[in-house]
Amino acid sequence: MSMQRSKWVTNTIVAVLMIVIFFVYLIPMWWIVSTSFKTDAQAFATPPLVFFEPTFAHYIDAFGTRGMIDNFQNSIIIAVCSSLLALILGVPAAYALSRFKFKSRDGIFNWILSTRMAPPILAAIPFFVISRNIGIFDTRFLMITIYILLNLSWVVWMMRSFFNDIPIELDEVSMVDGCNRPMAFFKIILPLSRPGLAGTAVFCMIMAWNEYFFALILTGVNSQTLPSSITSFLTIQGLLLGQMSAAGTVIMLPVLIFCMFMQKHLVRGLTMGAVKG
Repeated sequence: MSMQRSKWVTNTIVAVLMIVIFFVYLIPMWWIVSTSFKTDAQAFATPPLVFFEPTFAHYIDAFGTRGMIDNFQNSIIIAVCSSLLALILGVPAAYALSRFKFKSRDGIFNWILSTRMAPPILAAIPFFVISRNIGIFDTRFLMITIYILLNLSWVVWMMRSFFNDIPIELDEVSMVDGCNRPMAFFKIILPLSRPGLAGTAVFCMIMAWNEYFFALILTGVNSQTLPSSITSFLTIQGLLLGQMSAAGTVIMLPVLIFCMFMQKHLVRGLTMGAVKG
């Protein structure tokens, strides 16, 4: 009886903690979304209004009058292209580091990871100077290149662990049956690692979509992304809270929708390799 009571108390505590954590994350999101549909007077009301008549004026002003639809398009193109190219470059590298044994394998892998150890400010200034000198400053090409470099180390690190969890005997059996190494990779190993690819793709998309520091320094009128354009709502007249909340809501939506569609593969990818045997 005491064991059942102890188990009940433990489950109750865990449930309460999960509810608290849920609301800690939910309340800021609810506040941003609700503020985007309020008038300026309602947005600054104290205490905050729970029930109100929604308006789309802030969305029209932010994405119509202020032209943030162009920033949204830049974010989509840069995030999608950089994520795809990072996967195209990083997945074969991760497979090679997982399957092939050569003298400097661990050194190369550690060097790839070490590229993320330095603070971003150390790379921002050289990127700024070089891009201005060669004429690619404030272009989508520059931001795609930078986000590929940012995500490439994560792709290699994550996908190598997934490939390590796939028995190497599958490669050997497929090659005995007539496949060469590339065919074994594309027809056998890559389909088996689909959950890992999904998890890695989601991670790359989130990193590229939400990145703020490089986008703030290395973009201007032509390639500015949504996160970096948020600063435009800090004006000399004050904070445009409604428009900023509207932009924040739109920033959240694509990642949430993408994660919802990829949820099945994402959960499998995050748990893949957790249990062996």
